[in-house]
Amino acid sequence: MPLTPRRLECAEISASNERTASLFALPGLVVWVHSVPAGIGDAGGDVHFVSVCPSCIVSRIALADVSGHGLAVKALGEKLQELMQRYLRAVEQVELMRDLNQAVRQEFDDVHYATMVAVGWHGRRGVLVVTNAGHPPPLWHRAAHDEWHWLGAQRASERVRPADVPLGLLADMNYDRTLVKPEVDDLVVLYTDGVSEATNPAGEQLGRDGLMDIAREVVSSSAEGFGMALTSALRDFRGGVEPTDDETIIVLQAVAIDRRQTLK
Repeated sequence: MPLTPRRLECAEISASNERTASLFALPGLVVWVHSVPAGIGDAGGDVHFVSVCPSCIVSRIALADVSGHGLAVKALGEKLQELMQRYLRAVEQVELMRDLNQAVRQEFDDVHYATMVAVGWHGRRGVLVVTNAGHPPPLWHRAAHDEWHWLGAQRASERVRPADVPLGLLADMNYDRTLVKPEVDDLVVLYTDGVSEATNPAGEQLGRDGLMDIAREVVSSSAEGFGMALTSALRDFRGGVEPTDDETIIVLQAVAIDRRQTLK
């Protein structure tokens, strides 16, 4: 059954590390979220956030994968929510990532670290800013050309310094950004490695290229429709094999902007 989009209020943050299927309406964006923790409990190592600034102009979507479960995830989630609140108005998230990296190093033991991808969206300008800390690269579908691309992925040969390092591993890290301007109906897909590292009954891993191949085969004109079709294709690939890691997929779709929201 199709979900009813939930419109976030200005200055609202929605956060969860539990099993969920949600659909959010943000200024100029529709966001579909699917999260299934692995194992017995409903709370896992993946944690996601969706927020809108007090002026209803800047939205942020963040997805983190914590090296651990239970209290580690809860504590990191609370720290991320605190920092999300601090930087709620900023479309850039370089400072957010820097402060979170420092917090993970100072407040958690050496066992825990986290990968994270954060997306800032400026509703008036239609600009998307992506910052990645060791997380699998997002996929970007350019609807007008029916083309799929990796978003913000950088080849090792192109790096002149450590880049995209997970949070908590190195001190004084500066995180790069990728800026794009999606057109209406474009899709951006965030996911955790529980998706790209899914295995079939033969023990073969899907991999990022396999995930891209599945994305290219899915036909859908909506964030929810694409997300549902993608999760169905993943179940088919697994062939009944139970996931061994948490699975989170977030699909963003650019939509026509309601000027009544962005001119408040």
